Amino acid sequence: MRDGSVAKRWAVLMGAWLAVSFFAVGSILLSWRMLGIENSLGVLLRLELPVWFFWVPATVLAVRLSRRHPLDRSRRRSSIVVHLVVAAVTAALFVSYRMVWYQAFNPSPYLDPYVLRWFWRMFREHFVSGFTLYWAVVGVYHAFTNYSRLVQRELEASVMRGQLAEARLESLRLQLRPHFLFNALNTASAVLEQNPRRARRIIGRLGDLLRASLRTDGSHLVPLAEELDLVAAYLEIEQERFGGRLSSEVDVPPELGRVLVPGFILQPLVENAIRHGIAPREGPGHVVVRARRRGDLLEVQVEDDGVGLPQAAVREGIGLGNTRRRLGELYGPVEALSLRPKPGGGLDVRLLIPLSPATGKFVDGAA
Repeated sequence: MRDGSVAKRWAVLMGAWLAVSFFAVGSILLSWRMLGIENSLGVLLRLELPVWFFWVPATVLAVRLSRRHPLDRSRRRSSIVVHLVVAAVTAALFVSYRMVWYQAFNPSPYLDPYVLRWFWRMFREHFVSGFTLYWAVVGVYHAFTNYSRLVQRELEASVMRGQLAEARLESLRLQLRPHFLFNALNTASAVLEQNPRRARRIIGRLGDLLRASLRTDGSHLVPLAEELDLVAAYLEIEQERFGGRLSSEVDVPPELGRVLVPGFILQPLVENAIRHGIAPREGPGHVVVRARRRGDLLEVQVEDDGVGLPQAAVREGIGLGNTRRRLGELYGPVEALSLRPKPGGGLDVRLLIPLSPATGKFVDGAA
């Protein structure tokens, strides 16, 4: 595998400088035609192609030197000095090699008796191009390296976002297990002697909920119908505990049941409504879960008629805060969660989840 990668790199390098040499040949040929100079294309190829392949080993040298002396902030000044010296030496060698090759294989070699004059003229013509080419190689290497680093950082950031989303979901799980598990088991224990069937039903629904919390990861998507089944299991357990003090309603059109939503996204909202809205009040309370399609968005609403928020102050707890962050990590910086105090008491919590295929996070089988 490594040998194939090295061979591929050498092929790319040779191909790149072959393309440059053909471009140089075309430029020279065009200028000759404009000046009325007749010369053989074969002769021109024999002279120019080997000259430009000088830059194959020169490129390897420039890349290795750039790795040892990168033009980064930590040592930019010393690296620039090193590259300036090497660029000048490389350009001088390029000119010398070009002169020797042209004199050896040119059908019409330079016959200027003043060698120094001839050398200086060639030096002036080609030294600047050689010096520039060296810096072009260094620039391309640094551009490619910086781009690779950027891609790697984005990949690492994506992995970290996924790990963060999973950590937040784990926080929700840990929040669910202690107090809810304790209350559910107490409820099952209370009705066990009088109604064993009801106790088994409570324990079964508790098992459904806990299994779902264990198999769901931070970015896992599930059909909305499956998420509503978990909400129904949670509500059934809580209704058994609260008795006549808690009633609930789920109002979701059947065609939206196939829409994919983040797993375990609704239970914290329903739990929040019961725990902070219904539980503190003395009389009975009602929780409603609704879902509607709003253009390219799925709107999910969890509404209660509990005690509401004191002085209309919206304060997010762990559940709501984690839900907002999970949605932001999955769908980007959108206002995906809103809390609205109801005039008559209670709270209206709404989720807005993109349905657009451009998000890459949603599949709506009914659309």
